[in-house]
Amino acid sequence: MTLATPPTQKHQSFADFENLEQKFQSAIASDEYQKLVDLFDRSKKIYVVANGGLHYVGSHMATDLTRLVPGKVVKSFDSFGFISSNANDHGWENTFLRWLETSAILDDPSSTMVYGMSCSGNSLNVIKAFDYAISHFGFETFLLSGRPSKSKPQKTLELTLNAEYYHTVETIGLMLFYDIVHKLGHACPAINR
Repeated sequence: MTLATPPTQKHQSFADFENLEQKFQSAIASDEYQKLVDLFDRSKKIYVVANGGLHYVGSHMATDLTRLVPGKVVKSFDSFGFISSNANDHGWENTFLRWLETSAILDDPSSTMVYGMSCSGNSLNVIKAFDYAISHFGFETFLLSGRPSKSKPQKTLELTLNAEYYHTVETIGLMLFYDIVHKLGHACPAINR
């Protein structure tokens, strides 16, 4: 049995991978991020749409922003029955659109937004949700992307991280929403001792 030759390329340690701290600092110093904070501040209801690991960042975000920031209802799409039935009946690309179609019909357009996350910036189900949110409800939309989107609606604001790896976008996405909690004048709880 022949063992594979180990790669000669030296890998950075995870803590320094893709300069997370530098990317995070650049993101929170950007005009786009300030617009995102302003949107979160103005919005009473926020729908979060994302796939894969970013879906779980969004779910975590919905839980913590709703409990830590009074007057905010943040919703993540966590019903696997709804996801699978709508993907089967209407196609995966329409799953988030169907969620908004059935969940957002009574929401006030002046205080509702859709926050999407996509590593590529072009996840079709996220983009179609933005299109629907804008055209049917007049909601504000914002995209956090790893790479610049080539397909987002023109009205959708975007903060691009210029990342190479999925986990970079996921990690910074998590860091950003905790920063938003503080930017909105609230705090994350300390661990009980």
